Amino acid sequence: SRVLATATLHLSQISSAGAELEEGTPGFLPCFGPSFLPFYGPRPDSARTPSNVSGWQGGDSTHFWGGGGEHPPPPLVILQGAYRGRVLLELSTHMGTPDGRQRDTIAPEDIARVQRHLPRHRFGLCGIFYSATMVPAGPELLRFELSLGNYGDTGDVTCKPAASVTAHGCPLFDGNRYHYLPWYGDKPVAAVTSSWEDASHRWDALNLLRALCRRLVSTHG
Repeated sequence: SRVLATATLHLSQISSAGAELEEGTPGFLPCFGPSFLPFYGPRPDSARTPSNVSGWQGGDSTHFWGGGGEHPPPPLVILQGAYRGRVLLELSTHMGTPDGRQRDTIAPEDIARVQRHLPRHRFGLCGIFYSATMVPAGPELLRFELSLGNYGDTGDVTCKPAASVTAHGCPLFDGNRYHYLPWYGDKPVAAVTSSWEDASHRWDALNLLRALCRRLVSTHG
């Protein structure tokens, strides 16, 4: 068997041991969702890529992806792999003996019926690349790709083409130790438009709470 994609859930983010003090905040067992969990894996064309070192070499092997979850797609993340899909997941933990429930498959007609009732919203992301420094030397041309899920991914044929990649560039030696891409005064721009489920009622509240936490930490920390 071959691993197509992986996803990671950090226990520190989905559970809490609680405060040790007698009157401290109680903890909670691991729980998640229901929310989309994105999966990432090797690019389908990685075997044909001449070089794929640390996500820099190999043409378009450096990408920006976003995933689902509580934030609106996409939070901007740099990952060493391709977006391969997502699952709608709900995780809950209970003490005691398992109730014996088994894994089951959702019928395709149920999926189609639910999709009609999921309102969707368009999201746009525009990226301006100001500089690319400390890149490895090599004869291969480099470029950057901006993608949200499978939107903007040049290797994915399920979405419409987008202006999601920069022009190829050849790294130049900086005269000291590293190499850079000679963009100078002409900064490349990439843009992607995508459509996702409208869960603004969830991420608006979460982003507000996180901003409040950052403010409290910065003023009283």
